[in-house]
Amino acid sequence: MVPGGVMCAPTLTDITRAWAILEYFRRNWLEPVWLGCSLERYEEIQTYDDFRNWLDEDKKHRESDLGFYWRMGLDIGLDRYGAGVGKYVTWGYLPHEDKYQKPTIAGRNAAVIMKSGVYDSFADTHTLMEQGFVRENTTHAWYDEGNEDIHPSDRTTKPTPNNTKDFNGAYSWSSAVLHQDFGRLEAGPLARQLVAGGNHGESWQHHDGFILDAFKRLGGASAHLRQLARVHEIVKLYRQAEHCLHEFILNDPWYIKPKEQDGKGWGATEAARGSLSHWVEVEGGKIKNYQVIAPGTWNIGPRDSQGVRGPLEQALIGTPIYDTSDPVEVGHVARSFDSCLVCTVHAHDAKTGEELARFRTA
Repeated sequence: MVPGGVMCAPTLTDITRAWAILEYFRRNWLEPVWLGCSLERYEEIQTYDDFRNWLDEDKKHRESDLGFYWRMGLDIGLDRYGAGVGKYVTWGYLPHEDKYQKPTIAGRNAAVIMKSGVYDSFADTHTLMEQGFVRENTTHAWYDEGNEDIHPSDRTTKPTPNNTKDFNGAYSWSSAVLHQDFGRLEAGPLARQLVAGGNHGESWQHHDGFILDAFKRLGGASAHLRQLARVHEIVKLYRQAEHCLHEFILNDPWYIKPKEQDGKGWGATEAARGSLSHWVEVEGGKIKNYQVIAPGTWNIGPRDSQGVRGPLEQALIGTPIYDTSDPVEVGHVARSFDSCLVCTVHAHDAKTGEELARFRTA
């Protein structure tokens, strides 16, 4: 683990150290432990059949951490539950060094390396994602904001005090996030990889069809495929980290002082857990309103005004529980979303209210 998170102007020492860390990660873990092969060999995998052939090709592949995880997951049935809502979203990320010089909201999608999009598995269609289509609903959340679907920039957060869980009413601090046309969407590595397999967007943007092919061959999403997408993405991100380190021009200006005192803005990227976006309104040089939709908001949000479940809620439906005193399958599904819940998840019997188990998911 490398601590970080504080922005600064990079020096030559910083860049050199970053290269050393990246190379150490590759030579000491990513290739010998996780993959059991070189990055170049793994990058040849383009389809689910390629992946299965890779597993059988070499003992090192089968006995790598990835090989062991995939075989173990099939053995215990992780591929048979945890599907979710069947629709997926990513904002896209990694601005292109030339095409993102003068960013605008309208031009953003055509200027990021990892393309944005919505994948609807029911229609097998890919569409670009626009921020104007996002809606939030607080019908089943602890906020006094009505039952309408509203755009985040039009929200004014009004929490209600002294709340109790009422699954027919309000039971969450998260809002229900949806797309005005597609409804509830799942965010995260699986969503990013399913969108990466589409032919929409610009011809130069990243394309990777492996996870989309596996999705179709395996009959849709599952807790198992969600994790495979997460670890498959590591290789893609490693290459992009190399690319970013090549781009630095150390004497470039690193700070641009804002000139405007009033206005509205929107920004989005992909965090590890999924789609992250912020809306801000500035008046007189001060923040008047600020809203954020984090990956967890997409995934763990409660039912909306139509009673439609969020991705994690829906993924739990139909999960087989072999031991009600130790429902580890609930933990498997919850953890496959990598949700930043920052609390304990409790499993209860819906009829008696009896607590069955507790799980830490973050």
